[in-house]
Amino acid sequence: MASTNRKPSKPVYKTARPYSETQWPALTSDQTTNIVDLLCNLLQPLGDHRRTHIQPSRGKKRKRETKKVDAKTEQNTPPPPVPEISNHILIGLNTVTRHLEALAAQTAPKTAPAHALSKHEGDEEKQNTADHSNDPETTPQRLAFVLIPHNHPPASLPHAHIPTLVHLATMKSPRDTATRLLAVQPTWEPRIADALHIPHVGALAVVEGAPGADALVKYVREQVEVTTCAWIDEAMKPEWKAVKIDMVKV
Repeated sequence: MASTNRKPSKPVYKTARPYSETQWPALTSDQTTNIVDLLCNLLQPLGDHRRTHIQPSRGKKRKRETKKVDAKTEQNTPPPPVPEISNHILIGLNTVTRHLEALAAQTAPKTAPAHALSKHEGDEEKQNTADHSNDPETTPQRLAFVLIPHNHPPASLPHAHIPTLVHLATMKSPRDTATRLLAVQPTWEPRIADALHIPHVGALAVVEGAPGADALVKYVREQVEVTTCAWIDEAMKPEWKAVKIDMVKV
């Protein structure tokens, strides 16, 4: 007969970061439902256009066979223009990440302290920053909110960087208009993807001033708090941080 005595658990020690953890708002079930409903209504025209006028990929052979038939019909009946909302929506994790990185590059604190830069370097940096901020072509548009289909970003490797980028991208924005992070349950992703008529949505962002999104943006700003990364300010301070050790029993 096998022994039923369990081995006593032993402590395991590991080092941890001595800084505060990133905090993002947790959405309630009602908040998530209302936000997804408003978002799907906003995205539906874009999904209808994709569903009606964009031919899904069926392989190279079928594409060659249908290309000759579709050429004549396309000349007679050109497809309608894409809905205006498409110019104000960012779809895809890579697209959203690149946009947040561009915003963060303009607002994030510099790694080198101000006194470490020479006068010439400091004046040149200020001039370059002013030139980019006045150029509408190089200045990325501000985002009203970013949505990711994962309610705990640190547990998801593809989404772990999003909360920090959202905080860095809006460090100089007023709290009322700062970009919100909406971390929803993964079960909501199929509905959002269906509204867009695409198979998968890794991340989605709505640009500030998007047409038809006033009610959605207003609700998000009233119900959702901003993301905070206290460790960024802590890391920039010239003070020593003691080693933090966590104990886990296994």
